[in-house]
Amino acid sequence: MTTPPSGPYDGHNQYPPGQPGQFQPGQPGGQYNPQGYNPYGQSPYGQGYGYGYAPPGQLAGWPIRVGASLLDSLLLIVPTVLGYVVALIIEQGGELGPAGGVAIGIGYLAAFGLWVWNRVIRQGRTGQSLGKQVTGLTIVHAETGQLIGVGSTLGRELLSAVFNNFCILNVLWPLWDDKQQTWHDKVVNDVVIRS
Repeated sequence: MTTPPSGPYDGHNQYPPGQPGQFQPGQPGGQYNPQGYNPYGQSPYGQGYGYGYAPPGQLAGWPIRVGASLLDSLLLIVPTVLGYVVALIIEQGGELGPAGGVAIGIGYLAAFGLWVWNRVIRQGRTGQSLGKQVTGLTIVHAETGQLIGVGSTLGRELLSAVFNNFCILNVLWPLWDDKQQTWHDKVVNDVVIRS
C-alpha cells in the first residue's frame, strides 16, 4: 500500500489527474485503471469522499431512489390485485372459498416470482430493476464500478428488508451520507448512480 500524497490531495480529496485510483474511460462500468483518469465528468479535486474515492458516475439522490423503489413496489401490486379480482369473479361476491383462496395464493406467488426476477436476477445482471431503468439508476460496486452480480444483489435485497423493517433510519441514511448509501449499500459496498 502506498502512502497518501501530501499537499492539496491528501485526506479528503481525490487523486490528481493521472494518479492511481481513478477509472479508465471507454470501459463498460468504468474498469479500474492504475494509471488513473476519471471519465465521468467530475472534477478530480475536492469531492469529499475520502482518499482516492472516485464514484463511477453521478451518485443518485434520495428522492429519485425512493421513486425507483415505489415503481418497483407498484409493479408487485399488479399480480396481487389480479389474484383478488379472479377470486371475486370465481366466488361471485360471496364468501371466500377454496377456489378463491387458490386464486389469491397464485397472485401472491406471481408477485414473489416477479420480485425475484426484477429485484434479484435482472438487477443483479444489469444493475437495474425496472424501476431503476425507468428512473435512469444503476447499482455498481463502489470501488470497481462493475455490476455487483446476482448473489450480492440477493444479499442486498435481504438486508434491505431486514434493515427497513427494524429501523426507518436505513431508508433515510442517504440523506446525510457522503456516498448517499443506505446501510445495505454499505454492507455490500455498492453505490447507486445516475446512468
